[in-house]
Amino acid sequence: MRLFQIEVFRTSLRCHKPFQTASVRSEVCQTLQIRLRTRSGLTGLGEAVPKPRLTGESLEGCEAALRDRLWPAIEGMEAWGVADLHAAMNRVTVGHRAALAALDMAVHDLLARAAGVPLHLFLGGTRRRVPTDFSIGLGTPAEAAAEARRQVEAGFRAIKLKVGGDPDEDAERVRAVRSAIGPDLGLRVDANEGWTFAQALRALKRMEPCDLELIEQPLPRWDLEGMARLRSRVQVPLAADESLQTPCDARRIVESGAADILNLKLMKCGGIHPARQIAALARAGGLGLMVGGMVGESRIAVTAAAALAAAWGFEYADLDADLLLRDDPCPGAGLALEGTERVLADRPGLAIEQLAPEFCTPVS
Repeated sequence: MRLFQIEVFRTSLRCHKPFQTASVRSEVCQTLQIRLRTRSGLTGLGEAVPKPRLTGESLEGCEAALRDRLWPAIEGMEAWGVADLHAAMNRVTVGHRAALAALDMAVHDLLARAAGVPLHLFLGGTRRRVPTDFSIGLGTPAEAAAEARRQVEAGFRAIKLKVGGDPDEDAERVRAVRSAIGPDLGLRVDANEGWTFAQALRALKRMEPCDLELIEQPLPRWDLEGMARLRSRVQVPLAADESLQTPCDARRIVESGAADILNLKLMKCGGIHPARQIAALARAGGLGLMVGGMVGESRIAVTAAAALAAAWGFEYADLDADLLLRDDPCPGAGLALEGTERVLADRPGLAIEQLAPEFCTPVS
């Protein structure tokens, strides 16, 4: 079953409202969708959501990498040889992980369809339901509390709150949200590299009474030594996010004791195949696993991430990226939301059959 053809589509997807983190503000997300074909006509879908600040990719660079390097490297190769496909792609480029993720995702969709099973079952998981949190961007304490209250009323049982500015203001925002949702629901915070060591220590000491499940990436991605010191001085479990992109990063994090949890995102690690390698390293090192996504990811990428989390039994999931979007390039397919759970379809592959032409423009 050899890879025969690739189609690339550009999309421009609007958020319901601007989403602010410590590092970036998102309103309209420029992404790429791809469709792979075999000579027999079997297809698979993938998605690339390049984030220049995280993976160094622009939309144009991602598109060029797909067209000029990555696809020529694997065209005509056997789709079942996933490790061989990644080896071939890694020989012709460095980085471009969102582009790699799109091709990897599409290959896995194609293979699961060929096997006649849903992607989560193809990856070794039998459960179809993955509990998720809901993410709230930076805002005033009153705004964050009101939004958290709305999402809990909608059925979510865990809230993820963006922080990473002034430590005292961040602590006030966390206290407001904890008060709004009560003591029994999960509360997670994400600093997106926004603090220095001193700021992180101050903020987390003030937040400890709020019973946080975890803090994502409180320090710059390169500061594993600082993460390890911080971990030894606070009670809140630390999750590595921006620090983690490759299996080599995972090994360094495990060896340095810099985190309790690894947060995997397909766009920053290059797809399902390297994500499984990272997950194995986390489990070998006794670390917990979290799955997340980038603002701008549609149900294509979110479904793939949910399938991975279902197969590997991830403890934490942040699978709301598609819920933040007003525009849907694959309506009514792939992944449902029931209360606080993302529910995977019981159909082959990603269970997404079509792309909406009003959002997906073919690239010549």
